[in-house]
Amino acid sequence: VARPPIPKMAAQQSHYDLFEQLELPQCECLNAAKDHTLRSALTPSDEGFLQSDADEELLISLRFMQAVRLSAIVVAGPAASAPSELRIFANPPAPLDFDSGRSNAPTQTLPLTPADVAREGRPVELRFVHFQTVRELTIFVPGNMGNEEETVIARLRL
Repeated sequence: VARPPIPKMAAQQSHYDLFEQLELPQCECLNAAKDHTLRSALTPSDEGFLQSDADEELLISLRFMQAVRLSAIVVAGPAASAPSELRIFANPPAPLDFDSGRSNAPTQTLPLTPADVAREGRPVELRFVHFQTVRELTIFVPGNMGNEEETVIARLRL
């Protein structure tokens, strides 16, 4: 008897997916292509993806309904156009723009490898002590692995 297929991300969803805790109307992404928005990367489905528009940078702002604890982040995307680094800001004192995303000191910088973003992505651990009571998270994506014109994020899980 063949084993039934395991749904994608089943093991990771229970531990890493805080989709239900997001205030979706308050979540946004600057420089997202009109047809490939943040919601496509956040929703637990296989349809769509987030893609940058004018250049490779993205500035993602996520707001939670209540304070959450974050221990890892999962990012998936195509090898050449997936993010090469995430600059993560927990509870920023003011909304960030691209200049402050580049120049301000992040809570944590995560360099990503092709193995981190392959297939459905794998959890990349955060410094848990800095992400204990997160109400808002801003993620600045400065570029991608292949120096492509656009950055693509197929899945983003927290």
